[in-house]
Amino acid sequence: MLINFKGKSISVKEFDCKLGKLQEEPIAPFVNLFVKVTKGCNAKCLFCSNAGTSIPQTPFSVSKLIDIIKSLKESGIKVNRVNITGGEPSVVSPLVEDILSKMDEPETSGIHMHLNTNGLLLQSQELMRHPRWDSISMSLHHYDIARLSELYGCRIPDGAFYFDGINLQKVNSSCNLVKGYIDNAEEAHKMLDFNIDRGIPRIGFVALMKVNDYCREHFVDLEDIHLDSIPHVYFTKSMNRGSDCKCSNYLYNRDLKILEIYMRNYANPNYYESSLVYDGEYLRQGFHQDNIIY
Repeated sequence: MLINFKGKSISVKEFDCKLGKLQEEPIAPFVNLFVKVTKGCNAKCLFCSNAGTSIPQTPFSVSKLIDIIKSLKESGIKVNRVNITGGEPSVVSPLVEDILSKMDEPETSGIHMHLNTNGLLLQSQELMRHPRWDSISMSLHHYDIARLSELYGCRIPDGAFYFDGINLQKVNSSCNLVKGYIDNAEEAHKMLDFNIDRGIPRIGFVALMKVNDYCREHFVDLEDIHLDSIPHVYFTKSMNRGSDCKCSNYLYNRDLKILEIYMRNYANPNYYESSLVYDGEYLRQGFHQDNIIY
């Protein structure tokens, strides 16, 4: 479905995802707004297309971001989630904190906030302690600090796994599957236990996007993990949008503690319904689109 916004058309979902083989249900128009606060990062992950990217000093209009959110609501489009992302948001913490302070204004109250952060370095954890977050997605690709330091290309401090002062009930960890690291059921099982031991309630397993030679050589298919072979892992549901994307959900039960598991089975990288991206200057539809909405 196309909706007019600022004189341009944006594509939004008309129907919810299919639950298993059931018929999809109609839904009210909404968008997820991804706010890219920086291209820079304090890690040099081998699998990242931005590895080693410096932190550019580029202008960012917070007032335009607030105008976009307010105008979307006035157009009858629900802003389902504001995703603060990058790069690594904590390298521009003052900008993120400025955005968060504006989110307390009436027109932006009740919006679901989401931080995509590596979560293991001091400046990342400091930002994670901000009380405004409704959820935090934290990159956590291994249970051993030495192995993680290899992947990140930088030293991770010994206390990184303690998450002092962070409300872990708001956190989900995101684990990239990398050959030689987390690449089979046994290693995945260790990641499940690691998350339960740290009090993290949710984990997502993610296959690498084949953006460079390292990713192509170290790619691990989600199907090769065989989650259903791990004791006390139970499938709960799958949802899909046909050929565009499909995800599956599981629960892991250990010692009366429950860990939610999410897996993205496949995704069409060109699929962009209900996804908007703001980079501090322009609002665009989707991640790979050149079309400027506003």
